Amino acid sequence: MARRAGLAFFLTLTLTGLPCLTFAASSPETSKVITSQGTTTQPAKSGSVLLKPYTAELKASMKGLPISGSGNRELKQNKEGHWELNFDASSGLFGISESSEFSLSDGTIKPEAYRYKRSGIIGSKPEEKALFDWKQSQVNWENDEKHWAIKLQTGALDNLSYQTQLRMDLAAGKKELNYLIADDDEVYLRSFVIEGEEVLSTDAGKLNTVRVRIKRDNNKRETWIWFAKDWDFFFVKLLQKEGGSEYTVELKNASIDGKPIKGI
Repeated sequence: MARRAGLAFFLTLTLTGLPCLTFAASSPETSKVITSQGTTTQPAKSGSVLLKPYTAELKASMKGLPISGSGNRELKQNKEGHWELNFDASSGLFGISESSEFSLSDGTIKPEAYRYKRSGIIGSKPEEKALFDWKQSQVNWENDEKHWAIKLQTGALDNLSYQTQLRMDLAAGKKELNYLIADDDEVYLRSFVIEGEEVLSTDAGKLNTVRVRIKRDNNKRETWIWFAKDWDFFFVKLLQKEGGSEYTVELKNASIDGKPIKGI
């Protein structure tokens, strides 16, 4: 099983800022494994929710340690009308590049392609690519060394696109937040619980947010994520606590459809 998980991997992600991108980069250890093996932008409507292009700058830190990282994230629409979510991050030791291409119909995301690459002194990994073959109901993976395929479950998303689906579902007022994620050699289920609302102080100012928690069967690792209610439920903050340690990822600045996010 090659899921992008575990404490060591989370530390790597924190250094590079990736948890902002993969909201729950920490291991979903209690998640249910389903299977092993120059464009004009038109906003896409999801019920009452509009999917809009954006750019964002993120920062990450670890409590008690002089370690920090940053990353950039962008959502745009390509000439085929598909959406592309891209992320790049770097620090003194690590570099990560990740992208997802997906279509959107009736408020539901359908992934088409996914790419992930990690480089650096520690934890480097060859580039992996995945193509979602919905006709054959499988995900075709490849890297420099091998090719493999896993069975594709109906409604499955990739490690990036599910985050956008989560935002849209929150904006649409949905309470059941459960997502099948196709990652490397398996498809697993990740669930979120809405805990409440609060005003959060950020680099962009004070924002009205909704706080959600990753659902797990134990409390050895706890992860919370905040989304800005007034800004299309944009990612604001991630906090993870584990064994006395705390890891934080926060929004530095962002623009949605060219409009900068500002506080109340």
